Amino acid sequence: MASCRSSKPTFSFGQKPSGMALDTSQRMLEKAFIKKSRKLDRVARRMERRNARYAKTHVDRKIAKVIQVARSYRGTPYRFGGTTRIGMDCSGLLCTSFKSINVTLPRNSTDQSKYGRTVRTSDIREGDLVFFGANKFSNKITHVGMVTDVKGKDQVMFIHASTSLGVIEDNLYSRYYQKIFIKAVRPKI
Repeated sequence: MASCRSSKPTFSFGQKPSGMALDTSQRMLEKAFIKKSRKLDRVARRMERRNARYAKTHVDRKIAKVIQVARSYRGTPYRFGGTTRIGMDCSGLLCTSFKSINVTLPRNSTDQSKYGRTVRTSDIREGDLVFFGANKFSNKITHVGMVTDVKGKDQVMFIHASTSLGVIEDNLYSRYYQKIFIKAVRPKI
């Protein structure tokens, strides 16, 4: 039987390798492990960034579609309980708009205010729902709109069905809407 020879030192059974050979091979293994570990960390971070970008753009595309559908109803007159171009109410506008991405919102504004998590006004972004009361002393939700554009910290546009003007866009930070604003919610998508 022919024996295989390699350039690596061989040890016979019963003999222990010298301390220097053990230290060198241990250090080489540690370096290789650290190198592999760093590479895996870089790959994992890259995958996390890619997944986060995909998730954000995926949601952004959906929100863009909802906003586009809502804006297509601009000028539609207000009609209590309406969900068509003949007439639209505030919660009906949002139900119809979100239906375009297969999201079923509750039909009334009070229930819509519970569909998602509350966000601070400084964190409001497109697609968030904004809720209002009847007057500045009311905590009962009577009106809803959807943020369509965040232009700055004091200019946040939202679309809603106004009882007097129909479906329009207004600034959340206008004096009137600031008085009756109750909260903002990021809907579950």
